[in-house]
Amino acid sequence: MIYKNLEAVYETYDSFLIDVYGVLYDGKKLYDGVLNILKKIKDSGRRIIILSNTTLVSEICKDRYAQFGLTDGVHYDQFMSSGEVFRRKIPEIFKPTAKYCQIFYKNSEIFEGSDLIEVDVNRISEADFVYVGGILEITGPGNLQYRRYPIDELRTKSGAKIMLEEVVRTNVADIEGFDNIADTLARCLNYGKQLVITNPDILAIEAVDGQTRPVLCQGGIGEFYEHMGGEVLYFGKPYLPIYEYVARFLEGCDRPAMIGDTPWTDILGGNNAGYSTILTLTGISEKFMSKMHQEELSTMDKVQRLIMDISPLMTHKQMRNCSQMPTQIIERLA
Repeated sequence: MIYKNLEAVYETYDSFLIDVYGVLYDGKKLYDGVLNILKKIKDSGRRIIILSNTTLVSEICKDRYAQFGLTDGVHYDQFMSSGEVFRRKIPEIFKPTAKYCQIFYKNSEIFEGSDLIEVDVNRISEADFVYVGGILEITGPGNLQYRRYPIDELRTKSGAKIMLEEVVRTNVADIEGFDNIADTLARCLNYGKQLVITNPDILAIEAVDGQTRPVLCQGGIGEFYEHMGGEVLYFGKPYLPIYEYVARFLEGCDRPAMIGDTPWTDILGGNNAGYSTILTLTGISEKFMSKMHQEELSTMDKVQRLIMDISPLMTHKQMRNCSQMPTQIIERLA
């Protein structure tokens, strides 16, 4: 059964971990009604943790979404990003004074307060690991105007169209316009470097040139690199360490649910952590389901195809045997 929104089922649970992109936020603004339903749930005494696969540290995230009215203490109890959890866990993961370099767009805040030593990308051979920052491209020669890498209209260098669910299974060196990514990863592989990725998402829905489109995320870079034979350390949903870390904020709660729009991160990760899971048919789910044009398919048929056929293609190799079936399905959060 597909419920209209969270209002129909929230009383079943005593706490929620809620994704941001595609659930609360559409890439431009918060979805209608989100603030009201979050406040209602929190006022009922239930706990809300916003759990985001962003490399940004939590304080930056909180300030960003506060501009849209999402308020700490009013609409949620904790805002925890995968970048923030990684930052706090650095002393447990790496030896003191380990060296790292960053590729693509730098994220200096995540390493603030650590004893790790950054080396320039030109000295990548000296690094103990390579941190993958935001995937941006320069739009003009010699300038610093950046934009995302949209992946909904990609083609191979021979001109063949690449289906969205096949992007990360395509040789990155064969994708038109991805030369910078391919060359950077080849250099990392040549030096035998492990990539560290704190956003395992393969794609996200974001605003590009006034449209909401799927764009490449760090998890996609990890998939490319693993297919090349490289080693990747992921940190964030669907991997257990982020759930183990936020469990401290759920003490006393015995009926938590993970809410998200992506079967291969939110739902898989929540299932793997032992939580109930709720899939929203917005964001990533909506994008893939909108491509199923067969008129005879019901919404439930489309959901089944999303989970059974498409989701395994988008799941990181080491997680493909884990369940991606949600406990419940809602059309949207509010």
